Amino acid sequence: MSQLEIQNLSAAYGAASVLNDVSITAEEGKITCILGANGCGKTTLIRSILGLMPNVSGSIVFEGQALAGWPPHKRVRRGIGCVPEGRRVFPKMTVEENLRAGAFLLKDTADVSRGLKEVYEIFPRLAERRAQLAGTMSGGEQAMVSIGRALIGAPKLLLVDEPSLGLSPALVQDSFDVVKRINRTGKSVLLVEQNVHQTLEIADYGYVMSQGKVIVSGKSDDLHKNEEVRRAYFGAE
Repeated sequence: MSQLEIQNLSAAYGAASVLNDVSITAEEGKITCILGANGCGKTTLIRSILGLMPNVSGSIVFEGQALAGWPPHKRVRRGIGCVPEGRRVFPKMTVEENLRAGAFLLKDTADVSRGLKEVYEIFPRLAERRAQLAGTMSGGEQAMVSIGRALIGAPKLLLVDEPSLGLSPALVQDSFDVVKRINRTGKSVLLVEQNVHQTLEIADYGYVMSQGKVIVSGKSDDLHKNEEVRRAYFGAE
């Protein structure tokens, strides 16, 4: 069942066109990936879904509801969460304060407590360091904080933008394992990445973007063998 449907989406920064007639579908309970090199429009696509792009045409429909004109907080309340590129934790706030910041739309304190418990079960290290300032943590630990902050609001669809960015090779696999574990809890994931091999290892379906357009799409196994995918990654094996 389609959870997110994007049709003929175009977006621009002023006169600079960034997305051109992009159509993407994300299935409920699946991991859908968006692949492409830097500057191809992946992050702009995420910003458009979240309502952060001022100049957008086309349609974005989430669970049957058109999102045109909806502000970002209303989209989050509807069930769309995001782990931003570069993690972007609040460095002078503690781990738990960062996590609670992700629960700002939850009115019931019991829901907040339940969300914290679930995040700490996924990331026991965060439970151990809940009072530590997030800015003093390693890149891998900050990634946990960023993911946990998005999860605490109980999103139905989680947008994950470049989770491996800036992580050491040893931590990159951990990052993908976490995404897979989250998906196994029943959450849908839209994963934006440059790391073609490890992304396709965990994704169900994918789209490859180049210069603001989708150039090829298909099941992950098929994309792994596709020559256009190799060309889009400038010689990736």
